[in-house]
Amino acid sequence: FVQIFWPRLRASAMAAVARKTDAPEGERTEEQKRKDTNAATLCIGTSLMMAAVTMVVPTRAPMIMSIKKGDAAATAKAMGLMSTLAAIIELVVNPVLGKLSDQYGRKPFMIAAPVVNAILHTFVAALPNSLLTQFIDRMISGSMIFAYAAPSSAAMADLYAKDPVTLSIWSAKSAMFLGIGTTLGPLIGSKLGGPKSFLASSLAFLATALWVNSQVTETLPVENRKPFKPSDINPVAFLKLFKNRTLGWLATVTALQSFGDYVNIYDINNLFMIKTLGYGPSQIGNFATTVGLSQIAAGKFTSALVARLKQMKVSALQTSMLFANIMWAIGMTTMGTARSTPHAFFALFLWTFGHQRNNSVGAYLQKYGAQEGMGRAEIVACTGNLLAYIKVMIPLFYSNLFAWATSEGRNMPGLPYFVISALTGVSQLSFMCAGAKD
Repeated sequence: FVQIFWPRLRASAMAAVARKTDAPEGERTEEQKRKDTNAATLCIGTSLMMAAVTMVVPTRAPMIMSIKKGDAAATAKAMGLMSTLAAIIELVVNPVLGKLSDQYGRKPFMIAAPVVNAILHTFVAALPNSLLTQFIDRMISGSMIFAYAAPSSAAMADLYAKDPVTLSIWSAKSAMFLGIGTTLGPLIGSKLGGPKSFLASSLAFLATALWVNSQVTETLPVENRKPFKPSDINPVAFLKLFKNRTLGWLATVTALQSFGDYVNIYDINNLFMIKTLGYGPSQIGNFATTVGLSQIAAGKFTSALVARLKQMKVSALQTSMLFANIMWAIGMTTMGTARSTPHAFFALFLWTFGHQRNNSVGAYLQKYGAQEGMGRAEIVACTGNLLAYIKVMIPLFYSNLFAWATSEGRNMPGLPYFVISALTGVSQLSFMCAGAKD
């Protein structure tokens, strides 16, 4: 399989992303071709990793609800606590992994993270009725998602950080491949169901590790590596992002936007579907698959939009972010009022144009963080450290908000979506305060 199909997949992916590069094929230098080739392999790795992660998205909530004897409120609180504990682990893990990646390179951590998740998911498949096993898996596997994503993002920055607009375009392309993974993952997981979805996820994690080991080229030269110091074990590493006004506002924007990130709301989103639309695992899987399709479209749309805005000599990053924030706020409000499947899927259509709202901010963080002497993985890690604090609050906040909104005679299951819409608006105002320039 590896010898026959993966090289073809790699070649197809590289051809697809190369068609979107700014320079025609004949005008691209060998160095540009080398970078584009490596970026393509990173995109495929992201797709494989997210397919493995999302295979269990439609099945974990029903499994825990079964353990909780069908109690939706108790399930929401249990899953919220799982996510919160995972975020607490990330508070320490994120800064350490980021700094280690700046010393030892990107590949070792992109290989180790999926291997750890493969082992954990295998235990869940073997012990499907154990709430303790679910807790351990969710806590550690959640932090391993970042352990892969951070060095992968840093690797992309190694290739393109000197040009924030080009980095933004490639980040959008990476998000398109992420969408492929998040489309296939729930589709496969919902078809398999329960423990089988966790076993399949384990195999997909192992495939990810094998891909990275055999196909991805290390992007961090030895001469650019920064040594790890014990002082880097810092649970408040995110404070480095507040060294100056612009960097601090950009970090604030990222924090506010994270309240609406799909990875932070999919648990409560599933409960909304169960409570409001009467969805079961199959319907949840179909919706999650469609979310993946919308992310594919979002990556393709955003990369094309930024490239087009760049050609028009306007602020590509600022304009694309404004549009994305507006569409995300409208989409979340629409979802909050959904009481039928067509209504919910129309909201999802609107989400398509907002998935990439943090794309511009990520490029700016790399630019202004580097000006403060921060390493590329360090910037990603400090951002992850900040988001980990937010993640500690988000699951408990949304689960308790949902429980309050749907108990004691109240019928407001869409309340979390209205909160997200408001915070998205605040994030746009914060971005305007940052004063970042392309």
